[in-house]
Amino acid sequence: MEVKEKSKKRELIKTIAIIFLVVLLLLTFFSQTIMNRSLPEVATQMATSGTINAKIRGSGTVAANESYEVNINQTREVRSVCVKVGDRVEVGDLLFVLGDIESQELKTAQEALDNARLSYQKRVLELSKTYASEDQNVKIIREDLEEAYAKRDANYVADEQVSYAKGELASAKSVLNQIEFALKELNAFQTDSEEYAEAKARVTELEGKITSLESAIEGYEKEIAGYQQQLNENGGSNDTAAAVNEAQKAVNDARSKWANDYAANSSVYQALLAHVVEYYQGRNEYIPPLSDSSSISVDAFMQQDSYVRTYLANSAPSGPSQGGGDDEEPKALSRASITEESRVYTLLYGDQQAIETAVKALDKAQQAAGSANNTAWSQERAIRDKIAAAQSSLNAAQGDLASVRSDLRAAQSDLNEASNANAQLKEQIRNTEAEQRQQEAAITNLESALAELQEKQTTYKEALETVSTKERELENALSGKDIDKQLNNLDLQTMSLEIQKYEQEVEKYRKESVDTEITSPVAGLITAINVNAGKETTPDAAMATIDVVDRGYTIKIPVTNEQAKNVKVGDTAEVTNYYWGGDLTATLEQIASDPSSAGQKKLLIFRITGEIEAGTNISLSIGQRSAPMNTIVPKSALREDSNGKFVFVITSKSTPLGNRYTATRVDVQVLGEDDTSVAVSGLSQNDYVITTSSKPLDAGSQVRMVENP
Repeated sequence: MEVKEKSKKRELIKTIAIIFLVVLLLLTFFSQTIMNRSLPEVATQMATSGTINAKIRGSGTVAANESYEVNINQTREVRSVCVKVGDRVEVGDLLFVLGDIESQELKTAQEALDNARLSYQKRVLELSKTYASEDQNVKIIREDLEEAYAKRDANYVADEQVSYAKGELASAKSVLNQIEFALKELNAFQTDSEEYAEAKARVTELEGKITSLESAIEGYEKEIAGYQQQLNENGGSNDTAAAVNEAQKAVNDARSKWANDYAANSSVYQALLAHVVEYYQGRNEYIPPLSDSSSISVDAFMQQDSYVRTYLANSAPSGPSQGGGDDEEPKALSRASITEESRVYTLLYGDQQAIETAVKALDKAQQAAGSANNTAWSQERAIRDKIAAAQSSLNAAQGDLASVRSDLRAAQSDLNEASNANAQLKEQIRNTEAEQRQQEAAITNLESALAELQEKQTTYKEALETVSTKERELENALSGKDIDKQLNNLDLQTMSLEIQKYEQEVEKYRKESVDTEITSPVAGLITAINVNAGKETTPDAAMATIDVVDRGYTIKIPVTNEQAKNVKVGDTAEVTNYYWGGDLTATLEQIASDPSSAGQKKLLIFRITGEIEAGTNISLSIGQRSAPMNTIVPKSALREDSNGKFVFVITSKSTPLGNRYTATRVDVQVLGEDDTSVAVSGLSQNDYVITTSSKPLDAGSQVRMVENP
């Protein structure tokens, strides 16, 4: 009994142990499966070798091949800045207007020169006064010298006055240029509108038509006058012509009466014809169509007369009625209606007979005229036919002229409306024109003032030469055997030499000075302006920078040494991100070492041609020559962070429950690329790189492979 109990306990323990192991195995399996399901799912591709049509891509900032800095070596006031950044300038274009402040060195030298001259003059006059009583020649020279002094002093004009006047004139001309440009823009804005252009073209077209029509009318009038002269010269049978004209007038009058009577009674006549048709239809009798036109001929009218009279005879008040009784009126018409229709038809019938009679009389008159003087009449009639044709053309041309003139008035109205569409613009144009006139008048005054100053300067220089000459003469006159005269003359010569020294200093500083106008020494594009009106310049500091456009632009792209080996000078690159101007061309001009990479990289220097400005950032793509590559991976496998470019390589590890896959980071260097693949260094062939991932990856992350469908 006790043995059985022990056996049962062992079986129970064994069973529990088995159950525990099974549960443990199940938990281990499911935990691995759950963990695998939570891992990022990745797709991989094996690195291969081969050849790709690689492209080098890079970006950089466009720089001008040559830039010119405008500067001066003096401190001067800037009175006006005449250009702005982005302006294109030509050689000689005005850039800046400077004030009249001279350098301190020039001012000091000028003051010393003035003092030396003053001392010399005082000494000369003092000595000449001493010896004037003894020497008449000295007296004469002294008087001439005093006169020269007076003329010189009266015409003295400081250089800064002329400089200031030039600056004023240059500034005024700059303002005038701005006003003229603004006026040109305003006028262009006014006249270049589509409505104005169309109206102007329409007016021009109609004016041309009027000129042509007036010329044609003048020709027709001359033609008619010539025919009239032929009639007067040929003569002819006046009697037969008068008879024909009278007969023609009778025909015209008869036709006119028919037209008037028909117009007054057309509704009744048309109703009559409709009733005639109904009448015959009621009797089942066919009649041809009846015309109710006002232009019906006499023959046609007479052909349908019998049908109308039959209807009127059977529908008249004294005749039989449509109902069968003598006193019964037609059911459809009243007696008054039938009576009115009969009256109208009788009237129109009489008009047609009158036309027929008049036509026959005209034929008879024409035959008589032809018999009397057939030849003269034929000639006269031919001339009259020509007159009639010319008169018809004249009437048509006059009608066209009246119509075109009416169209011209409308077109001129449209033109005026288009021109006056913006009253504010026209007022602005008038004000700008007034400013232009005022500025032109101011410039004229400034030019006159400058000319006057320059004339005085010329007179001053001439007087200065006279003074110098007279001073030399006086020095010579004062020299003599007298020891005192010799000493005095030596004193004057010493002072004269001192004056010459100061004159040389002044001339030196003046030559170093710049004018009030700073013009462009090169043609190009203004890319920087470093001064403002009212401020002073800094010696040798750039006032403006001008890119010399004719010398072109360049851009530098850093690449690896391996990439640089696959391109050559002369290769053309594609500009991939510039959309604001015309087509650009980038040509590889030089392959140089990159000074910032310690020999690890190269610089590809491209020459850029086309419409672009310095400072623009563009991207380039240049195709390398095809070369065999040891390791090529898809572009989707390449990644980049702050430490550089890298890929994730799959590494595997076997476990009792299967393989475990880990994403391992491998840093690489790009050797070349095309649109889909990239050649790299740092990998081995047959490595599997991760191309896509369902979740972000970190180095060392466990992953699971994409399951095959």
